[in-house]
Amino acid sequence: MEPKFLAIIFALLVQAGGIVWWLAGLQASVRHNEYKILMIQPDLAEAISFTKLWPAGKWGSGELPSDTRQDLKIEALEKQVDRLIDALYRINGHRSDPEAH
Repeated sequence: MEPKFLAIIFALLVQAGGIVWWLAGLQASVRHNEYKILMIQPDLAEAISFTKLWPAGKWGSGELPSDTRQDLKIEALEKQVDRLIDALYRINGHRSDPEAH
């Protein structure tokens, strides 16, 4: 056999080996990704169920506890501002209802 012919055969074998190695790595990546998807599916299903049922009140009141606390704080601040405005109008000698003007 000629050395050129052997060199071509060797180069083709190296390329074929590289392609087989790349395909094996690709297949391993695909299998790993499929495994990760299977592991995530139960958590994903639970999260989807929670996000659908929470606003309907099936998992609780339909609003977060921090929302309730914020609403109560805002309501208390609104009352305090109303009292301060009434006090300012009384001090300035105006009627107690600021919208009556």
